Amino acid sequence: MQKGPVIQPPSQVDRWYVNYWERLQAREKLFQTLRPPCLYWYWSDRLNEVERLYFKWAGEASRILDFGAGEGRLKRKFLSEGFKGSYETLDISSESRHDYAALSEIRGTYDAIFCLEVIEHMTLNEYVELMDAFSHLLKPEGILIVSTPNPSCVFPMWALDAGHIQQFPLPDLAADFVIRGYEIDTFRVRLGSPPKGIRPRVRFFLQKVLCYLLGVDYAHGIIVVGRKKSLPGA
Repeated sequence: MQKGPVIQPPSQVDRWYVNYWERLQAREKLFQTLRPPCLYWYWSDRLNEVERLYFKWAGEASRILDFGAGEGRLKRKFLSEGFKGSYETLDISSESRHDYAALSEIRGTYDAIFCLEVIEHMTLNEYVELMDAFSHLLKPEGILIVSTPNPSCVFPMWALDAGHIQQFPLPDLAADFVIRGYEIDTFRVRLGSPPKGIRPRVRFFLQKVLCYLLGVDYAHGIIVVGRKKSLPGA
């Protein structure tokens, strides 16, 4: 019986490895220097600690794109804080009203782009394509903010959502920003309000000590804030 040619399925990671060694060198440097502070994200009607960071970076923007905006909660908070610019949302879900359902529908450029809790739902190739698109949509000196679950967290990201398919260690994600020409700041995120009272504070202190001894993290998420550098001579 004659066998036909073996057809290899298309790779879902090859675009990530195009710049692998450049990213590896950047990652090795970042391993030595990254000391990201931990912020708190919690449910609230007003901006929480993490969202105040977003407002600090993008509150004066003329035009914002919120990629994967969900039910539009962050947009409502920005507007309630007095945001005067154009806050545009993109999401594939039809459960809420959005300005766009795909990047191909967008015209023009942005001062700030949010991509919050999205990249963990895509392959590495899809992530690379998305970051390439953001580079074209973002103005020089514009702000790109990406958040995603923390793979180092003691609570595994795979236990939180069946749609999670890819993890992004902070040094890798930060290095990808660096080789793309961004100046970066990095943060870790803990879900829930800061502990109040003696017992919660003692319990949290013991948790931090235990995580340190085990070589894991108590922070559930990570954030990279990138400022796109201007082109030479611009």
